[in-house]
Amino acid sequence: MAEKQDDSWVEDILPTSVEEPTGNRSILEKRLLLKMDLSIVPLLACSFFIAYMDRNNLGNARIMGMQEDLHLSDEQYFNCLTMFFVGYMVFMLPANLAMRIIGPPRQLGLAVIFFGVCGTCLAAAKNYATVIGLRVLIGTGEAFVQVGLLYFSFWYKRNEVATRAAIYYTSATISGCFSGLIAYGVEKNLDGVQGFHSWQWLYIVEGIPAIGLGIIIFFLLPSFPDAIAKGGSRYFKKIEIDLAQQRMADAHSTSNEKIVLSQIWMALKDPKSYFTAVIYGALCLGIASVTSFLPTFIRQFGFGKLETQLFTIIPYAFATITLLAVCIVSDRFDTKGPLLLLCLATSSIGFIILLSTTNRIALIAGTCFVASGLYPGIILTVSWVTINHGGYTKRSTAWAMAQITGQGLSIIGTQVYRHPPRFLAGHGCLLGFFIAAMLATVANWWYMRRENRKRDHRADEFRTRGVKDEKAEKSADELLDWHPDFRYIL
Repeated sequence: MAEKQDDSWVEDILPTSVEEPTGNRSILEKRLLLKMDLSIVPLLACSFFIAYMDRNNLGNARIMGMQEDLHLSDEQYFNCLTMFFVGYMVFMLPANLAMRIIGPPRQLGLAVIFFGVCGTCLAAAKNYATVIGLRVLIGTGEAFVQVGLLYFSFWYKRNEVATRAAIYYTSATISGCFSGLIAYGVEKNLDGVQGFHSWQWLYIVEGIPAIGLGIIIFFLLPSFPDAIAKGGSRYFKKIEIDLAQQRMADAHSTSNEKIVLSQIWMALKDPKSYFTAVIYGALCLGIASVTSFLPTFIRQFGFGKLETQLFTIIPYAFATITLLAVCIVSDRFDTKGPLLLLCLATSSIGFIILLSTTNRIALIAGTCFVASGLYPGIILTVSWVTINHGGYTKRSTAWAMAQITGQGLSIIGTQVYRHPPRFLAGHGCLLGFFIAAMLATVANWWYMRRENRKRDHRADEFRTRGVKDEKAEKSADELLDWHPDFRYIL
C-alpha cells in the first residue's frame, strides 16, 4: 500500500488564483473533470484503438493468406513485423518532445491520418519491399500517437492518471477483440469481392476509418491548459482553465512545462528511469509477441482458420476486465508497485502453463493469464513514470527511455517465435524477461520507499529544530521530483 501523499506543499511553491463565484471548488472541479473526461479520454482512446488495430492486423492477414499470396518466407514475414518497431523506436523521443511544440491536436490528428493512409496502402502491396517500407512508416506514425499517455499528465492529478490511462489502454484490448471479429467477417464475406483477397479487404476496412478519426482529432482535441489559457477553448471557461492549471501544478510538481535540456541529464542519472525501462521493456516484449503471434499460437492449438480468428477474442476479453479492475483499484488505494508485481506474476504463470502442457483448454487458459497480466501491467508502469518524474522534459525523457527499451525488446518478440507448434524457446525467453521485470519492480519500489522515508526524516529533523529547510525553499521547477517535500507514489 502506498504511503499517504501530501500534495499541499505545491500550493506553497506555485502561485494559484482560481476565483470561484460559488465559493465551492469541489463543484467546479467535478464539472471540470467531467468535461475533461468527455473531451479528452474518448478521442485518445479511439486513436489508440485504431492504432493497435492497424499495428497488429499483419497477424490476422497472415492467417488469411497474405504471406502465401505475396510469396513471403517466414524470415521475411518476421522482418515485416520487426520493422514496425524500428520506425517506432527511432522517433520515440522526438515525438515526446515535439508534442510541446506542435501541440496535441495537430500532432495526434496528423499522425493518425498518416498511419491510416499507410495502413490502407498495404492492401495494394505486391512484394516484400513494399510491405516492409509501409510497416516502417506505420511505426513512425504511431510513435507520434503514443504521446497520449504523456498528455494525460497535463490534465489529471497523480491519483487520477491510472484510471484514465486504463480506459485509454482498454481500447487496445477491445481492438484485439474487434480485430478477430472483423477478420472473421471479412474472411467469410469479402474474400474475392471486386477481385481482392480477404487480407486486402482487411487493410481497407481497418485503414480508412483511421483517416477520418485523424481529421476529427485535429479539430476537436483540446490542447494543453496553458495554451488554452492564451487562446481560449470551445470546451472550457476561463475559471475552469485556471483550475486546470492549478491541478497541473499538483500533478507535475512544477510549473515549468517547457523543454529544458538539463532535465534530460536529470532523467538519465535517475535510477527510477532504468528500473521502469526494464519493467516496461519486458511488458512490451510480451505485448509484441501476443499481438503478433496470438492467431498463430491458437492455430497451432489445432483450430481452423475461422475458429482461430474467433478464439483470439477470449484472451483480449479477459485482459479488458483485468485492466479496468486493476487500474481502478490502483487509483482508489494510491498504489502501483504491489499491483504491478501481481500482474507480472500472473503473466509468468501463463507462460509456465504454455511451456508445460499440450491440452488445448489449458493452452487457451495460459494465453488468458498472459494477456490478463500484460495489459494492466503496461498502464501501471506508465503511471509510475508519469507521476513520479517532475518536469516535462524529465518526464518525457524517462518515458522515452522506457519506450525505446520496450520497442527494442519488441523486436526480439517478433523473432523468437520460430519453432511451432509449442514455441518453447519463445515462451521461455519471455518468462526470463518477466522474472527480471519482477526484480526491477521490487527494486524501484524499495528505492522510492527509501527516498520517501529519508525525506520524512529530514522534515522531522528541521521541524524539531524549529528552523527552515533551505533546500525546501527552492523552486519545484529547479528540483523537480527531488524536492524535499515531494513524495513518490509507491
